[in-house]
Amino acid sequence: MFSLANKPFLGIDIGSYSVKLALLKIGSRGSVELLNFGMISLPPDTIVDGEVENPAAISAAIKNLLKSEKIPNNVKYCAFCVSGQSVIIKKITVPLMSSEDLSESIQQEAEQYIPFDIDEVNVDFQIVKAEGEIPQKGQKPVDSDDRQMEVLLVAAKKDVVFEQAEIIRNAGLKPAVVDLDVLSLENGFEVAYGVAEDDTVALVNIGGTFTNVNIVENGVTAYTRDIPVGGANITETIQKNMGVGFRDAEMMKLGHVEDEASREDLIPHIKSGALEITEELKKTFDMFSRTSDSRVRRIYICGGSSSLEGIDYIIGSELGLTCEILNPFRNMKLGKNFDPEYLEKIAPMAVAAVGLAIRRFEDK
Repeated sequence: MFSLANKPFLGIDIGSYSVKLALLKIGSRGSVELLNFGMISLPPDTIVDGEVENPAAISAAIKNLLKSEKIPNNVKYCAFCVSGQSVIIKKITVPLMSSEDLSESIQQEAEQYIPFDIDEVNVDFQIVKAEGEIPQKGQKPVDSDDRQMEVLLVAAKKDVVFEQAEIIRNAGLKPAVVDLDVLSLENGFEVAYGVAEDDTVALVNIGGTFTNVNIVENGVTAYTRDIPVGGANITETIQKNMGVGFRDAEMMKLGHVEDEASREDLIPHIKSGALEITEELKKTFDMFSRTSDSRVRRIYICGGSSSLEGIDYIIGSELGLTCEILNPFRNMKLGKNFDPEYLEKIAPMAVAAVGLAIRRFEDK
């Protein structure tokens, strides 16, 4: 296992419309260098409403991406993430105990919070905060039996994890670490911005059909939510109000319009669609505020739809908060083969892949 500890990991982010790949080199002092990043579109209807309809198409896309990015043949291990209704992430409180003892009892603890048969899910945890020193295995707290600790409980349905792993295996890779999409966002954020200690920020991934929110409080995930609205809602608003087909509306949303007058006509429809996302973010932040004394201080947005011109301004002004587009490459060493302008353009879509590529075998 020691020889595997420093092996580079490919981060493979499978989205609704594309696959992203990242490969990093991590220095002995924590420096990070970008070796490869690439993305490739998936055929239409490969993934529908979060369900994989054509796994072979995804495997083929990964193979093509590995070839086009000239990934060395000896780089086989990868990390991937899962999301959606098959995933549960929840902060719970349990009696103070060692990590080893919690490992033995976590299945029983998890049954109280997971709406699935416990035999159908993979369960893991991370101790977030403890009241006093964590005891050794088999020991009780020295000064009190009623001390507690906060634990981040995560669970994913086994069949979903297996399906994603098989897709990756069929592409010739070896899946070694599975993460949750919201946690890969946090890792991608920390690579670029550091740990947000004494701060509370919202990481918002605006995808095609879903928006994932991870509220990070003092450097730790405190609240997550998957919102069933995304960039497609903006496209549908343009389609309805401009009387065009979905594909034309998508192109218009991305700025492909014939003249300035058409662009001006488009603005209110883009804003109207974006406000659907903003309203759900308001609800999310309100729900978080009921469980914490903290308040979200700033927002970082990412995902394909975050590249829509002006969406950061719309979200920030509607919520009264600073809103910034998340760039996971901002503190990285870049090779000569990378075009900085291109990387800045695609940066919001690279966050999860970067967050996965930073993982290693010894990680939780």
